[in-house]
Amino acid sequence: MELCGLQSSSNGHTHVQEWHHETSAGFLPPKRKRSDLTNMTGDRCDSSSAFPAKETAKNHSRFVRIDGQRGVYYSESFEPNGSTLYLPVCGTVLANMHKYEQISFEQGCFCVGDETGGFRQRVQGQALHCWRYRKDVRKLFIALSYFFTNCDVFQEVLSSLECL
Repeated sequence: MELCGLQSSSNGHTHVQEWHHETSAGFLPPKRKRSDLTNMTGDRCDSSSAFPAKETAKNHSRFVRIDGQRGVYYSESFEPNGSTLYLPVCGTVLANMHKYEQISFEQGCFCVGDETGGFRQRVQGQALHCWRYRKDVRKLFIALSYFFTNCDVFQEVLSSLECL
């Protein structure tokens, strides 16, 4: 019987076979330059960005960078009847998308508020819903939702999600 390079004989002893691989002596891969981020990190996304913050966000394969200064809102209490109040995202957020089971998108008019939580107006835009699973009721629910009034920011986030 042979299992993963191990052979067992009829007397119950196990013998290890010699294993040859391309990285064995004589077949070492060529050295990489330290500045070659694509090869070092294995990142499949474009790494030609001139901004360090974007590089940092791309190197964290679990995180998506969301720029709150450009018309982004969030809600942690989603209401399915369209009455969810989205509050402004302050600063830049790195959102860990791997902790959610599912992500969905929606387009339409949404309620946005101010920093104090008061209603301001209804605005047209795109929403990104982050779903989690509740074991006690055995259902998915929207744990966090981001609303984008700026289409360019929404497209940037979609591009980041494709790289995950």
